[in-house]
Amino acid sequence: MSKLSKFLLSTAAVATVASGLTTAGLTAANAADAPTLRVSTQRASYTDTSGNVWSADSGFEGGWQNPNVTTAPIAGTTDAKLYQSEHYGMKGWSAKVPNGTYDVTLKTAETYWTQKGARVFSVTAEGRSVVSNLDIFAEVGKNRALDKKFTVTVADGTLNLGFTQSRNWATVDAILVQPAGAGTPAPGNGGVVVNPGPRPTNPTPVVSTPPSTTPPVTTPPSTPPSTAPVTAPPTSTAPKPQTGNVSGHEWMSGSSGVGAANGQFGSWRGSNLDIVSSWAGNADNSANFYTLWKGAEYGSWNGSMDMSVGGIDPGETWAQAASGKFDARWAASLTKLKQLWGGRDGTMYIRFAHEMNGYWFSWSVNKNNYQDFMTSWKRYRALQQQIFPEAELVFSVNKETNGAGMDWTKFFPGKQYVDVLSVDYYNNWPYASTLAQFQQQSWDKDGYGAPKGINAHLAFAKSQGLPLAVSEWSGNADDGDSPAYIQGMYDFFKANAGSGAGQLLYEVQFNVNIDGQRWLLNGGTRMPNSAAKYRELF
Repeated sequence: MSKLSKFLLSTAAVATVASGLTTAGLTAANAADAPTLRVSTQRASYTDTSGNVWSADSGFEGGWQNPNVTTAPIAGTTDAKLYQSEHYGMKGWSAKVPNGTYDVTLKTAETYWTQKGARVFSVTAEGRSVVSNLDIFAEVGKNRALDKKFTVTVADGTLNLGFTQSRNWATVDAILVQPAGAGTPAPGNGGVVVNPGPRPTNPTPVVSTPPSTTPPVTTPPSTPPSTAPVTAPPTSTAPKPQTGNVSGHEWMSGSSGVGAANGQFGSWRGSNLDIVSSWAGNADNSANFYTLWKGAEYGSWNGSMDMSVGGIDPGETWAQAASGKFDARWAASLTKLKQLWGGRDGTMYIRFAHEMNGYWFSWSVNKNNYQDFMTSWKRYRALQQQIFPEAELVFSVNKETNGAGMDWTKFFPGKQYVDVLSVDYYNNWPYASTLAQFQQQSWDKDGYGAPKGINAHLAFAKSQGLPLAVSEWSGNADDGDSPAYIQGMYDFFKANAGSGAGQLLYEVQFNVNIDGQRWLLNGGTRMPNSAAKYRELF
């Protein structure tokens, strides 16, 4: 979750000037003769309130374009639309320009996070630090324009910016490049101009292709956790289970994201949640599990939980993990998770290295490292059974294998090392607009012969003597509004409900507000027909 984002990635190597022409053909003798570059992160060009034309998203190396990140008003600017799209998770940005000195303005706004320390990143220009540890929310709050301006000298014909994230993804809404001294407009018509001094830094690589989902990375609450285990029943979440499932379904039914923790989603759909999901995708989050702290999102949650734990961080390898390099870190992580979970009634399902059959996470598995992954999984399993045996370990793949170069069942570590098989099953690749399409696709195999359709995944789970879970699922508003997909998922859950081999143990609808409300069924949905069908059935 994870959840990432399933939308078009822009990897153009050159920026587009206001006229729509690339700067690659510029022949100006120096920067003073160069045109101003205005690059937005939208899918089409945009004319601002002053009549300036901003080109569509281009020039970024890696990351993901989100042309509809928010519809909320943006304070501090008369050009809110410029700040309502973003490009995030990129490694860099570049544009061909004549040699010389330029004033560069990065236009940003925090449209997702609502607390300090949630998003922190740094920027380099031509290899030197120009913005260090930027926390947009800490500086101006949510939904307010913040512009960062700096001066840079180009000597090789290409202006290069680098981005590194300390916590969650780096983000930019638009980039303005002007010959130095050409103009100093008020940033964002009310934002903040900063001219930081140089400080060396080395950008680290990030994924350059879009994930199936972009799962949120959690951040610490404003107060530290209690040192005592959480044992109190919830006050505003799902009631303490007595007999059966509080949802009333024969399987555990849940959601993640908007309204899951406080009971709002359950009230909206008309039945309580049995299970929720959270993500701890990097070493910091998997060492602290911030969402479980007292007073945090799931601090008082008493039902079951699907917790994604990232296997290895960027720059680390499964070969290192197989040698035992991360055993101490994993042991500390499991110890912390056990302590925070305490005596809650629900089961903790640990989804280790989820969606490893895709190329979008640092823990991706492929034909070159799969044997090390299997060894690493067995090491983690041994630690989990030693430290937190009450938890269940979930082997969770993405519906579509992409980048592995092999059949993912070949790196399944064995049923004795897994408690639950799981698949993240969104309505895309391929998209199902009718129930007949859904049912036909449900038995699909991928190009390597591995399960792809949901019935094919169930059959594999049965062959291994394990139950199946669907840890993430939702419609895809960018492709359409398909109540037939919702019906197909419900029919599958109902027909196969149970905790035995080849039965559906639990499912969690992905109601996380990212990617331009792409997956939401409640809290600002772009799929009203799907939302209505979900409420009718669930």
